[in-house]
Amino acid sequence: MCNMVDLEQIYEEVDNLDTDTILKVLNDLISVKTVIPPADNYREYVDMITPYFEKFEFKNEEVIQPEELIEEIPYPLNGPRINLVSKKDFNKEKWVTFYGHMDVVPAPTEEEREWRFDPFKATMIKSGKIYGRGVADMKGSMACVILALQVMEKLTLTPKYNINVVNCTDEEIGIYPGVRYLTEEGYVKGIIYCMEGVIDPIIVVGCTGALNVDVETVGRSCHSGMNFMGVNALEEMVPILVELMHLKKVVEERESDDIPGLPRFGSGEDRNMTPMFNLDVIRAGEKPNIVPGTCTLTINRRLIPEEKIENVKQEILDAINAGKERSKALDVKITFKYDYPAVRMDPNAPGVKRMKKVIKMVQNIPEDKMRMIGMGGSTDMGFVSEILGTNDIIFRGVGNVGSNAHGVNETIKLKDIRTFIKELIIFLCADL
Repeated sequence: MCNMVDLEQIYEEVDNLDTDTILKVLNDLISVKTVIPPADNYREYVDMITPYFEKFEFKNEEVIQPEELIEEIPYPLNGPRINLVSKKDFNKEKWVTFYGHMDVVPAPTEEEREWRFDPFKATMIKSGKIYGRGVADMKGSMACVILALQVMEKLTLTPKYNINVVNCTDEEIGIYPGVRYLTEEGYVKGIIYCMEGVIDPIIVVGCTGALNVDVETVGRSCHSGMNFMGVNALEEMVPILVELMHLKKVVEERESDDIPGLPRFGSGEDRNMTPMFNLDVIRAGEKPNIVPGTCTLTINRRLIPEEKIENVKQEILDAINAGKERSKALDVKITFKYDYPAVRMDPNAPGVKRMKKVIKMVQNIPEDKMRMIGMGGSTDMGFVSEILGTNDIIFRGVGNVGSNAHGVNETIKLKDIRTFIKELIIFLCADL
């Protein structure tokens, strides 16, 4: 284990990091508006962040995804999908890959809530809260990697791993995100450190997969005063909706064999991780005096690791076909969009076990007080796990359970930045 002098030196150096320096790095990342869609300025982001890694003598390589792969993503994207791989070989046996995605979701003002500050500037208030789009998800964590490397260089600390840092494209929309391509091409290796998580004492041991299904009923539009001349596509969607609601009940009764689920707030229910079945979007009609000729429904289906995508698709098809038999729709069209596979993390894998020791050391939290949990959200780590055949994936970052990632006034805390930097350094350098 690190001796007390080493730990005290590391902690003191991190605690004394100039706040302006922290905000400068964070603001450099936040101020590049990599909003997806279209995320048309990855070039600007890569040009901004590359010099940081050059300063630490990392080897940097830009990896651009082929156009034919990007065409698989059904969203309006512009510009090359440039991924940055920054690595340094310290002549160690093992590698660790730190993963971060460059894209962020839009930052609109909501009806009842406005951004307190410009969402594309890192702004800190007196309490130490820092506002900005992407501070939690997940540019703040990448800023912490840069700051951790600065401290390691100043203290001449040698890591116990060779370090690989990947800044990747298009996580927020999935299907063919940058890290999927990098993994297929051999750029991702070793322990996977996904900086998507939170600083709270939570060990993520699973994430759901995500499947979106578009169902379109085709009818025949006509004047609503002569509806007998048409086929109402919205009304003829109803038998299908009924069957899908029956399926929803069946699906959500299922549970993971061993992955704990999120607490069911207000219900007192304690269940393992469950799949989710949501009828999320429905569109039909132009005006009240026109019988709608088409109706489109979008289903969002979250898969647990025990489920197979082929079975999930088939039971949805079966439900739609059962409803179709009682529908007068002229046609029913179905499109599947498989955004992310589900993923299971092994709490006893070497990297995850090491991370638990780091949390215990830095935050003084016993391992039995760390909560194992399966997340309802989805992640591109599902692709990484499938391609590499690994479950040694750490899911941890600088955000917190109250960060409001994707929402108005996304925040992180200055004290959490310092904590996460300490965790990164101890993970890389300590004898545990």
